[in-house]
Amino acid sequence: MNCSYFRTVVRFVVFISSFLLLAGSVNAQILDDSTKLVYGPATTHYLKEENILYNDLTFTDLDTSVVNSHRWSRVEKEEYKMQDLGVSGTAIRSIYPQLPVIIGARPGFSVYSPYYRPVSSFKYFDTKSPYSKIDVAIGGRNRTVVDVGFNRSDSSNFNIGIDYFNTNSDKQVSSKGKNDRLVRDEGYDAYLVYFTKNRRYLVMGNFSRLKTQAVDQGGIDTLSTDVGFFDRDASVFLANASSEYLKRTFHLYHQFRVNDGLQAYQVFDRSYERSSFDDSDPESENYFDRFYINADVTADTSVFETITLENGVKGTLGPLFYSGYYKYRIYTFHYGWGDADTLDFANQKPSQDGIEHYIGGRVRYTFNPEYKLTGGIDFNLNGNQRLWGEIDFKGLKGKFVTQQYEPTYMEQAYLGNHDYWVNDFKTIKALQIGGSYTLPFQSYSFLKPEVTFTTYTDYVYYDKQAQPQQIPGSSSILTLGASFRVEPFKHFFLEGEGLYTTIGGDSTHVFPIPELMANLNVYYHNVLFNGNLDMQIGFDNHWKSDYFAPDYRVSTNQYFIQDYFEAPSYIISDFYLNIKLGHAYVFFKFNNLVDAFTKETYFAAPNYVGKRALVDYGFVWMFFD
Repeated sequence: MNCSYFRTVVRFVVFISSFLLLAGSVNAQILDDSTKLVYGPATTHYLKEENILYNDLTFTDLDTSVVNSHRWSRVEKEEYKMQDLGVSGTAIRSIYPQLPVIIGARPGFSVYSPYYRPVSSFKYFDTKSPYSKIDVAIGGRNRTVVDVGFNRSDSSNFNIGIDYFNTNSDKQVSSKGKNDRLVRDEGYDAYLVYFTKNRRYLVMGNFSRLKTQAVDQGGIDTLSTDVGFFDRDASVFLANASSEYLKRTFHLYHQFRVNDGLQAYQVFDRSYERSSFDDSDPESENYFDRFYINADVTADTSVFETITLENGVKGTLGPLFYSGYYKYRIYTFHYGWGDADTLDFANQKPSQDGIEHYIGGRVRYTFNPEYKLTGGIDFNLNGNQRLWGEIDFKGLKGKFVTQQYEPTYMEQAYLGNHDYWVNDFKTIKALQIGGSYTLPFQSYSFLKPEVTFTTYTDYVYYDKQAQPQQIPGSSSILTLGASFRVEPFKHFFLEGEGLYTTIGGDSTHVFPIPELMANLNVYYHNVLFNGNLDMQIGFDNHWKSDYFAPDYRVSTNQYFIQDYFEAPSYIISDFYLNIKLGHAYVFFKFNNLVDAFTKETYFAAPNYVGKRALVDYGFVWMFFD
C-alpha cells in the first residue's frame, strides 16, 4: 500500500470516529421525553405519481437498509449493466436493450440523460415531521457525489420537497492537478402536492433541471508517446474540446374525483433539452478528419423542445382499474446549422416542427395486493403504437412490449463541423418479452431464474464511422440468467447474478453485448449491540467476457460500434465496509484490488480505462426534526 492509500485510510479512520460519536449523540436526542414518540422512517412514507394514476394509495416505506450502500456511482448501482467512459458522471449507455417509451419524435442525444431525475422517479412524501437527507460520497482522485434533500408536510393535505445534487470528477489522466475537472453534473428539483380534505381534488407538480459540463479528452493516445494506457501521465487525443448538456422539465398532474368509478385528470409537461460540443482549436489536435463548417473553431448545438397535454378519465370498479386518454404533443428540433447552405442541408433536413396526436388507455386487474395484471396501449395517429402488459403473481413476474417507433432526429439527419448525414429511415419495430420467478428458501435466501427476449426490425445503430445506419431485416437478442442469495453460514452471504446472451438474425455485430456477465457479492451482515449497529463487510465482484465495447464519438455524443479494440475480460473486486448507527450511515471502499497488485485496470471503452485502485468513503444522514 503506497503513501496516498495510507493517508486516505487515516483520514477515513478520523472521519468515521468523529462521525459515529456525533451520530450516537444525535440519535440519543431523537426521543421526545413528553410523548415518547420517535419520528423516523416508521413515520415517513412516500407515493409516486404512478400510485395516484392507478388509484393505488399504497405508501412505500423508506429504504433504511445498510446493504450495498457502498455502491455510489451509476454504473455500480446498475450492477455494471451500463457502460460509461470509466469515470463517474461521464457519457453513459445501457449495455442491454432498452426500448424507448416515447414512440414519436425524440432528439437522439441521450448519453447524459440517465443522470437526470425523471418524473417517474419523484417521491412525494407524507411526513409527520420535517425529513431531510444528506448523501455524500468522496472518492479518490477527487471524485465526489452530493445529494441533499428536504421534505415537509405543512398539513395533512399539503407537501413540498426540494433536492440538490451534483457529481464532480477530476481528470484521471493528463491532469494538471487537483480540481482540474473532467465532468460536473449539477441538478436540482422541487415538488408540491395539494389535495382537498375530502380528496375530491388533487394537484401535484415538479420541476427538474440537470446541467452537465464535460471535458472531452477523446481517450488515451498511446501512438504519439511511449507512455502506456495505465500511466496517469498518459497523453490524450483532445486538449480543447468540451460538451454541455442541459435538460429541464416542468410537470403538472391534477385530477377531480366524482366517485371511485370516475375521475377526470390532466397531465401537462414542458421540456427543454440542449446538447452542444465545442473545440477552440480542432485543426491542431490531429483527431478530426472532416471540417464542414470551420477549421478554426467548432461550436455545434442542437435543441429539442416539447409541450405535451394529456386529458383523460379513469376509475376503479371493484378489482378493475381503467383509464382512457387523448394526448396532444408539440415538438421542435433546432439544428444548430439548420439554415446552413453547406451540403444543401437547409433543404435536405427533415421538418423541425410537428404535432402528434395520441389516444390510449391503461387497465389493471388486482386479485389481491400480490396478484395483479396490468396493461396499456399508446397509439399515435400517424400509425406508431406501443402495446404492453405486465403480470405480477407474487414470485412470478413477466412483461411484454411490442411497439413501432420513429428514429431519432439525430439518426435522421445531422450537420456539425465534423459530421454530416441525411437519411430516409423507416420506422423501427420491436418486441420484448421478459420474465422471472423467485424461489425463496431458508430465511433470507432465494433463487430467481430470468429471461429476456428482444427482436428488432429495421433497427438503427451507429456504424464504425460513427454514422447512423439501418438494418434491412430482423435481429433477436436472448438473455438468460439467474440471480441468487444464499446464507451458507449464519450472517455470511453469497449474492449475485449470472447472464448469458446470444444474438441471432441479420447483422448481429451491431449489438455489442458481452456473451457472459457475472456479479458476486460475498459479505458478512449482522446487527450488533442490541440492534444499535448494522454492519456489512465484504467483497463486491464483477466480471464480463471479452467483447468489442462501443467507442465514443465526442462531436455527436454518440456511442458507435467498432472492431479494432476488444475489451478483455477482467475481474473488478472491491473491498467495502458499511455501517449504520441510528439514522446515519457511513461506508468505506477500496476499489479494484486487482489493479492494486497488477497496476493494470480494465477498459470501459476503447482507449478509456476504468476505475483504478482508489479509496472511497462517504455517509448518508437522515433527519426527522
